[in-house]
Amino acid sequence: MFQWDKSIKAVKVPASKVVHLFRSMRDVQLALPGVSAQLASAFLCQYQQDDGVATIAVFHLHKSRMLAFYCSEPRVVPAKKIDSMLDQGLNFVESMGFLMTDQDLHLLDGPDQEMLWASLPLATGLQDEAAGAPAKKTTVPAETSSEKPGGDAAVHKKPTPADSEVPVQVSGQEPVREAPAFDAPGDTPVADAAENVNDLLAAVEALRNKRPGLRARKTLPSAQEIAQRRLQLCQTVGRILASL
Repeated sequence: MFQWDKSIKAVKVPASKVVHLFRSMRDVQLALPGVSAQLASAFLCQYQQDDGVATIAVFHLHKSRMLAFYCSEPRVVPAKKIDSMLDQGLNFVESMGFLMTDQDLHLLDGPDQEMLWASLPLATGLQDEAAGAPAKKTTVPAETSSEKPGGDAAVHKKPTPADSEVPVQVSGQEPVREAPAFDAPGDTPVADAAENVNDLLAAVEALRNKRPGLRARKTLPSAQEIAQRRLQLCQTVGRILASL
């Protein structure tokens, strides 16, 4: 189970402590409790802590400019249980429509790991753009004037498009006016767009089915199961030998 922890703003750990890092291949329309539906991207991260490994799913909602951190329950597990918790995290994120891909962080060199990790919003948090933006200066164009010798100021007026489009009249003819040009409305291929969306969704579903993703893990049979299988095998071999 994963629950939204609104007190978390970023995952403040170095890249060297990140065990697994998954990222969504495309944005998906997502609606969280109390937040309107909008495009979002997803991350799934496992990182080392003092008492084990933590698993966290992060959703980046672009329109609201917010990060939603969903922590696993239990929040920290021993190293031998991280594979099971990773599968639960992938199931949780992909159930919302995301298709996740492994970033293979462990295959990169140290500097490349730090560069990739620092470029992600879940590691640095979202910065407030309005806080550091300089105030824009508004300049009002001043009217230019020239003093005549008589003392009256003659204001030079900038010609407007309406003044420059005065029709020219030829003697004996009506003034010729050009017909206003209207842009022809473009064709809106609504049907084609719907087909493209359906094809894209079908391709994503096919990729999800083909992705090795969740690794199948088999547990060793117990001693009782081994004894029962051995007995069944002996009985089967006995029937085969009796029929010869």
